[in-house]
Amino acid sequence: VKEQQEFINRFPAKYPVGFIEGDFDTQEFYKAAKGLEQEPERGARCTECFRLRLGRTAEVAVEKGFDYFTSTLTISPMKDAALLNRIGSEMGEAHGVKWLPSDFKKKNGYLRSCQLSREYGIYRQDYCGCVFSYSQRHALEKAVSPMNTA
Repeated sequence: VKEQQEFINRFPAKYPVGFIEGDFDTQEFYKAAKGLEQEPERGARCTECFRLRLGRTAEVAVEKGFDYFTSTLTISPMKDAALLNRIGSEMGEAHGVKWLPSDFKKKNGYLRSCQLSREYGIYRQDYCGCVFSYSQRHALEKAVSPMNTA
């Protein structure tokens, strides 16, 4: 979160944007992920996380009087944009705010995001942010590390 705020503060924007740091309730996440800890990336745990986070984002959009809300998660090749758009639409309807459908990875969006990250020195993490994804990602890296080959 700190890295995103720093980037927004220094990025030369034609149309300035604000930054709202979301509240993350760890216990609420663990409750939603209970029994899904071993699910792979793009599995049922991700679906529940999307419901949780996009539901809260819709609430904030209503509180702030926004017309629309969306998610940058659709830029990731590891995330299912159709699923995110479906859940976003459901959360928008449930909270009375419009979801802006997106798939930011299209038209080389992911590649462009990597280029911009290098150009502006933006931190990029190699997992979604969830402790289970982090553990799985680093266990896989350790398993395929050249140090572990015979």
